[in-house]
Amino acid sequence: MRLSAAIMTLALAASSASASQLDLQPGDTAGPAQYRDFNAKGSLLESNGPIRRRRPYRDPERYDYGRRYQPEYWAMLGGGTFDPTDQPGHGLYLNGGMGTTLAKQIDLGVQISWYHHSTAGEQLVREYDLPDGTHVRQVIATNAIDTDLVPVLGTIRVRMPVSPQLEPYVGGGIGWEWLTVGGTDSQGDFQNDYDGFGAQLFGGLNLNVGSSAGLYGEALWNASTPKAEFFDPSVGQVIREDVNFDGLAFHGGLRFMF
Repeated sequence: MRLSAAIMTLALAASSASASQLDLQPGDTAGPAQYRDFNAKGSLLESNGPIRRRRPYRDPERYDYGRRYQPEYWAMLGGGTFDPTDQPGHGLYLNGGMGTTLAKQIDLGVQISWYHHSTAGEQLVREYDLPDGTHVRQVIATNAIDTDLVPVLGTIRVRMPVSPQLEPYVGGGIGWEWLTVGGTDSQGDFQNDYDGFGAQLFGGLNLNVGSSAGLYGEALWNASTPKAEFFDPSVGQVIREDVNFDGLAFHGGLRFMF
């Protein structure tokens, strides 16, 4: 009887020792014993220390760590005046363009402009060549005349910042220009359409008033001679006519970066 009681006591002691070993956590044997509290409400991640958050992904093409973000695109809209040297009077000049920024200081883009001049009782200068090669220059007195010139150009501007707000620039553009001249002269109503190669050289100043908007002012020289071939009843034959629209323009307006 005493032998059975001793055996049962030894079995209970061995069972208690095994259960204690199952609660031990693996770790540094030299350190204090670690136990898992199965009654705690926190998660395993919280019990093992603070959560480390990953930094958000940044596209290296759009961000340079430690530096201000550089816009990739630009747009401009403005107005002013244009004065062709060989035509009487000056007129309204509207300008708009958009494009992309290359190498942070070079703007590539497309620009569309519109020059309009309306007069009454002035003169139109015409130059044309007859089929035999004779060059003719005419100054025609008109009762009313409307002139519209539309240059469409590919442009490049090189900015030279002198401060975060001020950016002088120079540039140029090449493309095609369309001209329409219509009105009334001594022979009645007329409308002539011309087109031809055009080019511009310009310089100006950008004034940045924010991270995505600013003002600009620009002076440009337009060089173009639109041409046309048509039947002219005043001379009774088909003529080739050139209209010189070289001249100086000034315009300014808004510039956007995005």
